[in-house]
This record gives sequence, C-alpha cells and structure tokens, in this order.
Amino acid sequence: MTLLDWREIAGTPAGLLLTLAIAVVYPVLGWMRFRRLERRPDPLPRREKLMLYFSIVVSQWTLVGAVAVVLGGAGRSLVDVGLGVGPSLVRTIGLAVGPLAGFALMSYFTIRSLSRATSGDLPPHVARAGRILPRDAAEVWGFIPVALTAGICEEILYRGWLPWALSGFLGRAWVGFAVAALFFGFGHLYQGRNGVVITGILALGLGAITLFTRSLLPGMALHIAIDLVNGIAVGAALARMARGRRLEPPAPAALESGT
Repeated sequence: MTLLDWREIAGTPAGLLLTLAIAVVYPVLGWMRFRRLERRPDPLPRREKLMLYFSIVVSQWTLVGAVAVVLGGAGRSLVDVGLGVGPSLVRTIGLAVGPLAGFALMSYFTIRSLSRATSGDLPPHVARAGRILPRDAAEVWGFIPVALTAGICEEILYRGWLPWALSGFLGRAWVGFAVAALFFGFGHLYQGRNGVVITGILALGLGAITLFTRSLLPGMALHIAIDLVNGIAVGAALARMARGRRLEPPAPAALESGT
C-alpha cells in the first residue's frame, strides 16, 4: 500500500481509535497494572502471575483482531502490514537467521553470567521486570504463550499497524517507524528509564529489519527468542537467588551482657 492509502485507512474514526489504543492507551494501562503489582508481595503468588499472563495474551490478540477488522473494512488484510515473506525470500531468511545467530551467541554468555549473578548484579530494569517473570515450571509453561504472543502480536502492532499508520500522516516511512519505536519504548515504562531506552533501541532495530525486508517474520522470530530466553533465564536466576536467601543461616543473636 502507498502512504496515501495508509492515511485514508488510519484517518477513519476506527483507524484513529486503534492507533490511539496501541500507542497510548495500552501502554498506560500496562504501566498502571504494573504499579499495582509493585504493591503486592515479591514474588507474586503463582495464581496472580498466571492470571496476568492470561490477560496479556487476551489483550494483545484482541488488538491484533481489531487491526484485522479495520484493515478488512478497507478491503485489506494483515498481509498489508507485513505478515508474509516480503518481496525477497533470501533477504527475509538472511535477516531472520543472522540476528538469531547473533542473539544465540550473546545468550550463551548472558546465561552463564546469570548463573553466577547475585541480586546486586542485575540492572534495575531487569530486577523490576523480574517481578512478573516465571520462577518455577508451572509459571514457565504459563509464560511461554506470553512470549509467543508478544513476539507475534507486538510486531504486528508496533512494526505493522502503528508505524505505517503514522507514516501516512507524517509522509515518510522511516519517520513513522522511528516514532513507533518511541511509543514501543514508552510501553515498557514499568521497567524504568533504562528499560524504555533499551526497548526503544531494540524497536529501532526491528523496525529497520521490517523496512528492509517488508516482512514482519524476521522480527517476530527474534522477538520471540529474546522474550523466551531472557524471560526464562532471568526468572530462573531470581528463583535461585530467592532460594539462597532462604537457606542463609540467621545472624547470631547479640550476647546478653553478664553471660
């Protein structure tokens, strides 16, 4: 589709509401929900965490469904936001395999480092996000659909609909993708300033891959891998640290005077 086509679709009442929901409403609701969770015990009770996972899956697929409906009303489909291999299969495969290989190498060293890390070694944004990460087998099984959902749905929402909708109004695709990256970083405000910056930079990289390939598939593969590996690895490290604290012997009581 041309940018003029995008302007017409995104400029409808439904398109404007959808853009607002993805860019502002959903991130703000997520931040408010996390602030409430911060007042809960750490670690969160398993039932509460699994309910959170369920709500994330439902909300993100609901937004993707809304994207499909709005596009369908204009005679378009999710293929028009990049849900396909793109014009060059070789380019798409290359930009899926290359970043995944680089991430696999980085993950090897990250997991080794986490296996020896203490709570003081974790960056603040990782420690904050760790409150909602899985810490046992049941939570891991509940988290896997979240990672898969985020990898698929967030790419459709933040590298599919949002940047192209913004591009229709801003007149340049790269500007739309850059602004969409800012909103994606804003969506991770619950992780603090560092979390916003890091996810914003990641969004720029994923957006560049999407622009170059005209496909969401490489970004989806990398996004799923990042969420799965990092989420499970950090959660396991936090569980190990918690077990270590429980096993530490209590500090000896001060001797009473005269004994």
